Parts: sequence; structure tokens; C-alpha cells
Amino acid sequence: MSVLRPLDKLPGLNTATILLVGTEDALLQQLADSMLKEDCASELKVHLAKSLPLPSSVNRPRIDLIVFVVNLHSKYSLQNTEESLRHVDASFFLGKVCFLATGGKYVPRLLLPTPSQGKAGAAVGFLLRHPG
Repeated sequence: MSVLRPLDKLPGLNTATILLVGTEDALLQQLADSMLKEDCASELKVHLAKSLPLPSSVNRPRIDLIVFVVNLHSKYSLQNTEESLRHVDASFFLGKVCFLATGGKYVPRLLLPTPSQGKAGAAVGFLLRHPG
């Protein structure tokens, strides 16, 4: 199990590989299916993972983008994302990582991040209180 680095492998010709990381399998699969239906000039590959690190025994392609899918209704989802971030090299955050928050429409006041939820929770809380 190792840290994901953006330049570990050479890029494939006209190929982009996206890694979706989240705790909800059905949502990740639906998102992956939607992405694959879109017509694009390059070949798109989408891989799913519940969390990081990925097993080191698997021969995987170069990952071009990591999408962390965070369910704002689930503290476990936020904790899982925070734990997974420890396994991503800092250089990945230069345009190769994004966060997709789901369930924001019905966020109960009790689930707004508290100090016990850590830095990721504080960041999500700031974004909820200061949109745009």
C-alpha cells in the first residue's frame, strides 16, 4: 500500500483515467456510468474505490484525476475522505484532485462540522457557510 503520486507512470496515448473514491457504491457506479456515456475525443477509464490506499499488488494505470465523493449526511463519508487524503501525494493537489459533495440540499444543522471532525470538516463547513 503506497501513496498515490501523479507521475508514477507514463500517460497513455489519448487516455484519461479517473479514480472515484467514496463510501456509496451505487452513487459511484451511477457517476461512472454517466461519465462513460459522454462522447469525448479520448478514451476514458473510470475506476472505483471505497477508500485509499489502493492495494499495491494491483497493476493499475496512471491516475489522471481523483474525485473524492463526500456525502454530507454521513460523518463516516467525511472521515473516510479525510483518512484517504493521507495516501495522496501533495503534488496531486495541483489540478488532479477534486471533491464532489452530495446531499447538501438537506444538511441537518447537527452535521455541520465540529472541531472533532478535523480539518476536512472545517473546510466543508466553511464552504457551506460562505458559498461562492
